[in-house]
Amino acid sequence: MIALLIGIVEAKTPPVVIVNVQGVGYQVYCTRACCDSILQGEEVRLIINTEVREDSIRLFGFLDTLEKEVFLLLTKVKGVAAKSALEIISCIEKRELLRAIAREDISMLRSVKGVGKKTAERIIVELKDKVAEYVDIAKGLQIETTVVSGSVESEAIQALQALGFNQREATHAVQKAVDSVNIEDIDSGQMVKEALRFV
Repeated sequence: MIALLIGIVEAKTPPVVIVNVQGVGYQVYCTRACCDSILQGEEVRLIINTEVREDSIRLFGFLDTLEKEVFLLLTKVKGVAAKSALEIISCIEKRELLRAIAREDISMLRSVKGVGKKTAERIIVELKDKVAEYVDIAKGLQIETTVVSGSVESEAIQALQALGFNQREATHAVQKAVDSVNIEDIDSGQMVKEALRFV
């Protein structure tokens, strides 16, 4: 399986990009953000997901690990094919998408062409509890870093900020979560899942 491509952008016709790797041209389907960030004739580094089907092999390219993981998360939902998942990520920024799922924001998901009410509801039902699993990936991609004190509360607040919530929202949600659970019995990951109920 191809997991990474580093080469020259030979051509770009969104969402398709042709990457020349040592004389071999690879056709890669990319997100809108990815297409916007690369220029024809320049070197590009793409994280790849290879989709193997009976009649074809398709490559999907991403700027970073989180973008790829959110894409794969969406494809696990019944009725959401790879191209549909790519369209969703192209229309909604990855962290904003995670927030929308956590907040059960059906209207934001429905703003994507081709995503109806039933599909939006299915995405939320099937993925809401899985959003916290991607906190560590999101945290690693933060531009600004913060010091973690080691407490469950502070780790949960930092994790929520990594998902895109501001300091006030994250702190408020964690405080609400602390009031509703026995903090001695849960770790930061479980605290994040509980806090997501209050944002």
